[in-house]
Formats: sequence, C-alpha cells, structure tokens
Amino acid sequence: MKQDRRGFLLSSAAMLGAGASGSLPLLARAQPQANGVTPGKPFKGVELNVLTVVAPQFRAHEARLAAFEELTGIRVKYQYVPFTSIRDKLTAEMVAENGDYDVVSVMDVWAPSLKNLLHPLNDGIRDKGIDMTRYPDAYLRASRNESGYIGLPIRGHVQLLFYRKDVLADLKLPVPKTWAEVVKVSQAIQAGAGMPGIAMYYGKNSGQNLMVWFDFLWGRGGELLDARNQPAFHSPAGIAATQDYLDLMLKHKVTPAGSVSFNETDAVNSMAQGKCAMLPTWWWRYQGLTDAKSSTLSPEKVGFAPMPGYAGVATPSHTNLWLYGIDRHSKKKAAAMEFLAWLTQPAIEKSLLLDPAQHEIVSVQSANLADPAVNALSQGMHKMAGEVLKNARVLPLIPQWPVISDILDTAISKMALGTVPVKEGLDDAARKVRKLV
Repeated sequence: MKQDRRGFLLSSAAMLGAGASGSLPLLARAQPQANGVTPGKPFKGVELNVLTVVAPQFRAHEARLAAFEELTGIRVKYQYVPFTSIRDKLTAEMVAENGDYDVVSVMDVWAPSLKNLLHPLNDGIRDKGIDMTRYPDAYLRASRNESGYIGLPIRGHVQLLFYRKDVLADLKLPVPKTWAEVVKVSQAIQAGAGMPGIAMYYGKNSGQNLMVWFDFLWGRGGELLDARNQPAFHSPAGIAATQDYLDLMLKHKVTPAGSVSFNETDAVNSMAQGKCAMLPTWWWRYQGLTDAKSSTLSPEKVGFAPMPGYAGVATPSHTNLWLYGIDRHSKKKAAAMEFLAWLTQPAIEKSLLLDPAQHEIVSVQSANLADPAVNALSQGMHKMAGEVLKNARVLPLIPQWPVISDILDTAISKMALGTVPVKEGLDDAARKVRKLV
C-alpha cells in the first residue's frame, strides 16, 4: 500500500522515537545547532577518517574542511576509492571490524548487505535536531532500514533525457515524451542530420546497462521483484519492456555503432563529441556534456527533459542515492556525527551549487532543488529534478540485490548481443534469482 508523505514522516518520527522517553516526535524534539556543531569544541584534537567514492562533490567538500576544523577543532582526512572498487573496500572494512574509518560513503542498494558496517543514526539525528523532512521522500526511503536511519543523503541522482537543442530546432522536431516518439524523432535526426538519434549503453559494466531499462520496465507496468522478493521481471510486461529497450539498437537502429558494448561514459562521450543527438543518463553528466575541456558542445546546445515513458502512463524514474554513514566499529562516533551534521547542512550544499568554480549539479535537499538562485544557474534543471523525484523509485533494498543486479547485467548484455532471445534470457535470469532468494 502506498504511503503518503505525512504518513511516512510520522512513521519515521515514531521509529526514531522508539525506546525514548516522552511523546513528542523526535524530528521536532531537538533544536538545530548553529552550523550543525556543538558549542565549546568538545571534540578538539580528534581526527576523523572518511572512506568515500571518487566524486567532484566530495572533493569540493574536502576543500571546505578548514572551516569545519576552525569551528570544531576536528581534523578530517579523506581517502578516495574508485566506484568499481568501493563496494569491495566497504565489505572488507565490515569483515575486518577494525574501525579504521569513521565515516563511509555507501550506495543505497549496498546498504542492506553492509548492515553490519553501519551504525544506527537515530540518536544522532535526534540530538542534532536534524530535520529529515528536508529530503525528498525517495531519499528518505533509501536512507533507512527496519531499525531507522543508517545514513544521511549526500549525493543523489535522477535520470534526464539530454538532447541537442540546435539539432531538434533545425529539423523542427519536438522533444520526445514517449519511447515511441524517441524512435520517430531519432529516425528523423538520422535522415536529416546524418547522426544517430540516441546514445544507449548495453554493455556489461557494474549494472550500468540496467539504469535506463528500469524506466522501461516500470513504465510498461512491470516489476523487478514481487512482494515475496521473488523475480517478476520476466512477466509479459517485463518481456515487452525489455524488447522495447533493446529494439532501439536491434530493430530501429537509431543508436551509435558500438552501443552493444558501450558503458555509460561511452554514451556520454558520443554525445559530447557531436556523434549523436540524444542521451538518457544521470543529471550530473550535464557538466561533462557542456564543459569545453571534454565536450564539443556549449551549454546553449544542450537541453534536458524528463525521461520518456509510455503514452498515458505516469512513468516512475529510477533514482540513485549515496549515503554518508558512520562505521559501526569507529571509536569516534560522536565526532563523526558532528561532522555529518555540519556537512549535510542545506547551506553547505547550496554553496557548492552556486560556486562558479565548482559547476556542481548534485543536490539532495528539497529547498535547494526549488531555490530560485540555483535554478537560475542550471536553467531550471533542479526544479525539474525535484518534480521527477516526486514519482521516483529506488531499487529493492535487500541484501541480495547486488548479486541480482549482476545477474540482470549479464542477461541484458547477452540479449543485446543477440546470443539469447529476450524471453529465454529473462527466464534464465529469473531461475538464477529464484535460487538466490
């Protein structure tokens, strides 16, 4: 049963209040501390170690740490790990139980399998007076488990359709709103501009070939798993959605050569180098598409729109979230919470969004997504992202999901290569998932 925002937040407050005295919801019990820090520098001299995935946003955070040290006396050191290695590193830390790191970055779908790594944040959120209503519902769902919050949203993504404004204008073509329109517009682009219509990425690479597929699946009325966490993606709706997804390349042939092995970066580069006219991908890729150092395109040539869907259906889009949590085995949990309370202030995020030297896009706070100054710089992208998030979905938050993702990643790649038909490929993946769960 779908829960409305009021009901969700009330249940969150009740969860945070479990075991605490008094009857007031904890989201309103503590007053927010100035700058998110405790007066008097009680943690002066403490050194925190942060294990985080590589991201420009986190580099920008690191550049602001002098201000935090001035306020608190706490020194913070960052260790960066590439995306392809960070899950293994986090798993090793969980197994070792040595508390080498105090703060860790975790992708939402990994959190259930890393449950024994993450320290519950209920008390810290209460004591710091952090208002969790500042985050969109989708990010709240991804930040908690049956015990409460296990991380604070720090880096969230929505998918958008990027397109060449100049190409569509020259050919008098509309921005497509459905996948059927994507096919027609792409065919017209190929005929009129001599370039592939849309860059897609079907190659096996850490689940990247699933990101757009989820939108097809949900838009067709399919589901990944049923209520018992058994496979549902091989339903008639799932088969039709997968065929639609692959047919952009296999049947309609409106994608660049090599799409069968493309990863996300390959597809982004294809558009950035002027070799295709449309691209469905994460919103943070706008930076690379319009940066003169990596792209042939100027911001004036790149437009963006919500992801296409199916006619007459409000298509939910896939959203992805990174959390900052506290290592369960850290001996400096209070100081780590001090750092998280400071770092996740809306004002810190907004300062990055408005900093012309950063060109930062990523925002997880509702106020910043709607902020006029932020939207003036992004041509309204943040407001659009906020609207997309209202109907966004997160992936199944179960411990087996990373393995399920690998199974589906392989299946999509094989179907794209043509080595197995869609129904057979999905049925085989379903058998493997069924054994797993």
